[in-house]
Amino acid sequence: MRAIVHNLKSYAKINLSLNVLGKRKSNKLHSIESFVSFINLADEIKINEVDSKNHKVIFIGKFSKGIPKVNTITKLLKLMDKKKLLQKKYKFLIKKNIPQQSGMGGGSMNAATILSFFKSEKVLTKKQTENFAQKIGSDVILGLNRFSKIYYSEGKVYEIKKSLMYYLVLVKPNFGCSTKKIFSNNKVFSKKQFSKSKKNISKNIIFNSKNDLENSAFKAYPKLKQLKNQLINWKKAEFVRMTGSGSTLVMYFNSNESAKNALKTFKRRLNNSWCILSKVI
Repeated sequence: MRAIVHNLKSYAKINLSLNVLGKRKSNKLHSIESFVSFINLADEIKINEVDSKNHKVIFIGKFSKGIPKVNTITKLLKLMDKKKLLQKKYKFLIKKNIPQQSGMGGGSMNAATILSFFKSEKVLTKKQTENFAQKIGSDVILGLNRFSKIYYSEGKVYEIKKSLMYYLVLVKPNFGCSTKKIFSNNKVFSKKQFSKSKKNISKNIIFNSKNDLENSAFKAYPKLKQLKNQLINWKKAEFVRMTGSGSTLVMYFNSNESAKNALKTFKRRLNNSWCILSKVI
């Protein structure tokens, strides 16, 4: 009998807004608030059962080089096996289309996508899915579905059913940013931006938002600041903002045509950077 192969897409996330509110007294970790959306750039995951003593996790694709043997997926499988939730062994073949150290949560979203798969297969309950997500990483819970979300400082998440439509040009230099380094050097703190009255998020709110980690990232990686200065001179972009802790800079446009024109120009100018067209989904 031929094994059933499940084909999944693990979408990249972007932070349209990211506010660092301070440090928690309990664990010294930063408290953040963010507005997150998903884009049509995705890793491709194939899952099937295997007759094996162990699970198999294989990474392929342009951005698969250097992924450690202990990663978000292997950590998840280890936790699930410890609870004896998986009665079978699985093979995971992940084609990495999302760059590493890009600020788009590729690894975390892989784990989230696999958690959602096991929930759909009735292997996990909703509560178990969310508990595992929190154990793997603070941002994993954001990827359990494709809705835009507000991530509140205490870890609560509120889903926004209607996404803001933006066409994007993603620009990543030929280096990544260390999340640990960016947070440890951060000196910028903000007040809470999003209330819990569950209001719709407007484009005007996002336009006037920011990413508090940019200052730290630009000090650690001066070339990233130089790159943003080039991008913000493109007048037809609504705004340009780093996502996550970098190193990807996102140009936001209201029309696909404007984004395409910018992509043509910057692919030519920035031949050492990874530049692609995308959009919020």
